[in-house]
Amino acid sequence: MRTARALAMLALVAAGISGCADSTIPPTSAPATTTSRLPTTTPATTAREYRHLLDGSAITLDDLNRDLAITLGDRAELRLSRDYDWTDPLVVGPAELAAITPPDDAGYVAWELITADSGNLIISATGVPDCESDDCNQAEMDFAISIVVRRP
Repeated sequence: MRTARALAMLALVAAGISGCADSTIPPTSAPATTTSRLPTTTPATTAREYRHLLDGSAITLDDLNRDLAITLGDRAELRLSRDYDWTDPLVVGPAELAAITPPDDAGYVAWELITADSGNLIISATGVPDCESDDCNQAEMDFAISIVVRRP
């Protein structure tokens, strides 16, 4: 009997609660979610601007972090400061370097870049400071640059 009474009471409470949901009570907003939405816009892509090496152009330390391009068959000259003793530059890609002898007072060592095919190439070298005193404050320098070789 107790169970029947408890069930009847529960039914009345449930009916009373459902009767309270009329149009005079404003609806609650949807619960906030903790997940974030991905941006609906795509970030703008920047067009790469290449410094195009003309036939006979020089590549120097100023070209670090720049995008370079050269036309297949054109030649360029790699010039690295005499303030450092440089390793022989390493070329990875469709080109080779040939050492050249600049004038004694030029202040740089040089190699001629000769392209063999189109594609991407990387030139790298390491320079050790050429200090004549024991209190040299210069650090080693790593030189690396990438160049796109394009067909004419």
